[in-house]
Amino acid sequence: MDCHCKDHLPGEGHSHDDCDCAQHEYPTYSFVVTKVMDEDPGAGTVYISPAFMESLTLKEGDPVEIVAPASLVVQARTHPNRWMDARMIALDKHSMEKASCQLFGSVKLRKAICPETGAITLEVPPGATLTRIRLRSMLEKIQGSVLLGRDYITVRTDRGEDIQLRLVSTEPEEVSRVSRSTRISLVDVNGKEYLSRNDTTFEDVGGLDDAVRKVREVVQLPLRHPEIFERLGIDPPRGVLLHGPSGTGKTLIARAVAGDTGCYFKSIMGAEIMDKHYGESEAKLRSAFEDAYKNAPAIIFIDEIDALAPRRDTTEGEVERRVTAQLLALMDGMVDRGQVIVLAASNLPNALDHALRRPGRFDREILIGVPDKQGRKEILDIHTRHMPLRNVDLDELAERTHGFVGADIMALCQEAAYKAMRRILPGLEDTKQVVSGDFLEAIEVEMEDLEQALKEMRPASSRNFEVDLRDAGWDSIAGYASEIEFLKEFILWPLQNICFLSGMGVTHPEGLLLTGPPSVGKTLMARSLAKESGFNVIEIRGPELISKYMGESERNVRELFRQAREMAPTAVILDNVDSMTSSGWSDAKVIDRVVNQLVMEMNAISTEKPVLVVATVHRSEDMPPALRATGRFGTELSLKLPTVQDRILIFQMYLNKGNVCFTGDFRRAADNSQGLAAGDIEGVCRRVILQAAKNTLQADPSAACEVAILEEDLLTMLDRWKLAAGIA
Repeated sequence: MDCHCKDHLPGEGHSHDDCDCAQHEYPTYSFVVTKVMDEDPGAGTVYISPAFMESLTLKEGDPVEIVAPASLVVQARTHPNRWMDARMIALDKHSMEKASCQLFGSVKLRKAICPETGAITLEVPPGATLTRIRLRSMLEKIQGSVLLGRDYITVRTDRGEDIQLRLVSTEPEEVSRVSRSTRISLVDVNGKEYLSRNDTTFEDVGGLDDAVRKVREVVQLPLRHPEIFERLGIDPPRGVLLHGPSGTGKTLIARAVAGDTGCYFKSIMGAEIMDKHYGESEAKLRSAFEDAYKNAPAIIFIDEIDALAPRRDTTEGEVERRVTAQLLALMDGMVDRGQVIVLAASNLPNALDHALRRPGRFDREILIGVPDKQGRKEILDIHTRHMPLRNVDLDELAERTHGFVGADIMALCQEAAYKAMRRILPGLEDTKQVVSGDFLEAIEVEMEDLEQALKEMRPASSRNFEVDLRDAGWDSIAGYASEIEFLKEFILWPLQNICFLSGMGVTHPEGLLLTGPPSVGKTLMARSLAKESGFNVIEIRGPELISKYMGESERNVRELFRQAREMAPTAVILDNVDSMTSSGWSDAKVIDRVVNQLVMEMNAISTEKPVLVVATVHRSEDMPPALRATGRFGTELSLKLPTVQDRILIFQMYLNKGNVCFTGDFRRAADNSQGLAAGDIEGVCRRVILQAAKNTLQADPSAACEVAILEEDLLTMLDRWKLAAGIA
């Protein structure tokens, strides 16, 4: 019987008893293989002339069956040479081998019907260092690939390297082709979820447990379980804004979300969108959103969004206004029920256009703040987990790195590793020989390396408010036992048990006023309290907030408390605040405005993350009444001049340490130092140590670094100090 296959030239019909054309809907055509293509390794592709693409009613990526010499289903693509002969085709190398084809040999093709693949599992070869996000972006090129009779799927890196991924399983198991909706799982040789060392997971995010929980709740939940929101009858969040100081981990959290969800991840840099040509910036933004819609479920991450969408009422550029308006329109047009979520990061949230920061666009704003002591310990554990350590106390290091963010701690560990390398292998950069295994085993990072690196580090979040707490703490204070007990009971204990007290309706103390004469130790007491609390510390002196320009003083106060809230829990030390609020200079009501701004900021302190403000003044009467009200500086601690017993303890602390050896009794020195403050006694001790060191070196220049101080030397220096100070 006659059949409708087109194995021969047009007009030449034929009949075959064993022909299967009647069993198929689409006709068969004969072609000649004239070229072997290698652009898409392992994709299973046949390149057909545009004319025959229409004859076969094929679209780009449609399945095509190779009937002979051997049966194989591949995807159809338009041949890059539009002028080629209609009966000539090209095949990729993998398909040539599978179909047993030869160059310039004859093959028979027909259109095939092939269902979409629901899910596939691919095994990544050992030694691969590509991240999961990078692998998934490379696997986008295999869309349309047919998975019948294939053992491997080959992908190509940007460097032209081919990586073979073993096909472990497919759903369904019969012939199917990869589509945009195919779920791709990556496993290692042991069958576990693939994870390279360069991958970012939530295990790489330390000290931000609360922020991570909120991000996963509003981002991962709609992507993985949209049926929950359909059941509740609510729309999932469209956008999430991560804001906080630079280096705290906003971009890191976004990468961890993308790696954990496994969905399509489109990253946009704010500055990369801008283009000098009219309309190009908006077109790039629209293209990014279109890519996400095509590959949904997807996450669009906009880093440094303040550069992309600044406030339209203050910006002078017309391009910025148009891009901001385009972003507003795109976010309003998101009606995909949570399958595309916009995740943005900025360390200047107030610079964003106000229209973006409303429900329906950026529904949630999550603060990524500065980690506390426990958070810093977690970050140190993460950055030192692959580092050979010896005699390193991470708890002590976490206590000494107040104000450090994740980026600072990473830089600290890197610098410590360099110092360990220079200590063990000096001049390594000039050595051309290969380092032996014994030398590599000898490289260990010690506490000394971390301490040396710490001396050179400055925390990024508080570089404008640096404070050195190495000489602070309860152990650095001699005497004042009752005052220290008061601070522990009424300040530290409530701050450390906020959750317990909040259920009783009791708020934690927000302001502490330390008063007393000069050199009595107010600043040291404030620093010690801040250190013992474990909070991040900001210290600033009152006059530093005052500016001669109109409105700058109030802006300095606002910026101080804004940064304190971002770093919370925070202890803010306002040293010599009476010099700022004194009524000696009140030109144009500057001081009154500064005081009012300070009152407003203290009233706005949140109860969730504590901010403790500690101020030091000489007399509480010098403070304005508005600042001494309950709820501001309502708690006052007055430091008096030290008693005789306190002075004995102060002398012992400074003269019985290190290489200083005191001989005699401190009682006489304490009796003769009546009226001296703790700072005065420290000055006396420093001078007597210097005098003893000078005498020791003059007597024997080769003497050991140790000085001996007699009781008479101390009394003599004490008399000279009192004479110079005019104290009887």
